[in-house]
Amino acid sequence: MRSETQKLVAIGLYKPSPSGLLHQCEELLMYGILSQAARLTNVQYKDLATVSDKVEPQWLHACDALYTRDSLNKLKQICQSTRTQFLLTGVLQQSAEIKSELHIEISLYSLAQDVIVFTDNTVLSLDTENIGDGGDPEIPVDELNRVINSVVYQILKTLEPETICHRPKDLPVASNSLSAIKLILKAHHVSNNTEKIALYESALREDPAMETAYYHLARCFRSEYELEKSVIFYREALKISRASARNKAIYATEAGVGCALLGKNAVALQWWNKAIEYDPGYINPYFNIANTQEDLGNYPAAEEYFLKAQELAPDDFRTFLNLARIYSKLGQWDKALNQYQFQLKSEANDPWCHSDLATCYLNLGEVENAKRHLEKTVALDPEGEAGEYAQLILGGLG
Repeated sequence: MRSETQKLVAIGLYKPSPSGLLHQCEELLMYGILSQAARLTNVQYKDLATVSDKVEPQWLHACDALYTRDSLNKLKQICQSTRTQFLLTGVLQQSAEIKSELHIEISLYSLAQDVIVFTDNTVLSLDTENIGDGGDPEIPVDELNRVINSVVYQILKTLEPETICHRPKDLPVASNSLSAIKLILKAHHVSNNTEKIALYESALREDPAMETAYYHLARCFRSEYELEKSVIFYREALKISRASARNKAIYATEAGVGCALLGKNAVALQWWNKAIEYDPGYINPYFNIANTQEDLGNYPAAEEYFLKAQELAPDDFRTFLNLARIYSKLGQWDKALNQYQFQLKSEANDPWCHSDLATCYLNLGEVENAKRHLEKTVALDPEGEAGEYAQLILGGLG
């Protein structure tokens, strides 16, 4: 059985402006949100352009109307056939006259609850002393990435725990010091993060080799977005001799995530490869490496690690979808078709799965098979976006 995982759609929006800077920042924002959401959750995602080819470009720019009733109804219509539960939106606003600040709003909207469950507004100062060729300030890429990483991490924490796939479980409390154990147990019942950190640090003073204290300190600092400190404590946990191979793999994986959030992809890849050395059977680092390589445009490397993940978990639907996406980008439609066919075994009533299969068949020149799946898409979703799209394609095929 396929596990239920909440799907995300991420879109980038901006006010109409003649500024080329704004358009470049919008693209960074959109794909930054997408890549971080995928890396942190391992869930399948779609950007709005791949959900529907019928979204009017001018509507995408109308951020002032994003959360009006009409716009939300339209978003629901676009997403209804994908079983998308959450919508991540990034909105950039900048005055055409004043180019000193960039206003960023990143929000999480629940389609099921019909409410915004999280929003963050940030003002990013632009370097007006360095003007590019187009007369715009240079894009502060590092700072923009930091904002995206921080906010997306905070947003994803608001989702239900099961949304985060393969979340490491809490370690058992183990120590030769009774006082250290008491401090850890007390920390577990404290909600304030500052108090938790103080208790875990006290436990380490009682027992410097207490693995669970390092682990929880790393998690606390991650939740506060003190990523450098988080990586340090995961690294310290790795030094504990009694830590199991799986725990060491978890620590190295999480340290890598922290580095990725800091924009240090090369270091993150080193951590994830180290995690695989510790425990070749732990699936998370394979997904993280694959997602990062895909972000970097290295599709063959992404394929390699998604295939390794598939070997470890042959029934994990994420590997089918991720590999199908990679093969589609590579133009290897026969391989993409094979992955979608595996997905169909557990998703026979998913209209988008049939739509994806039809796309593969069309690119392979198998028109009759494509028609069959397009007709199935229409039957499953006659009024929805998938069905309407399939009807348009069928009309063109005659």
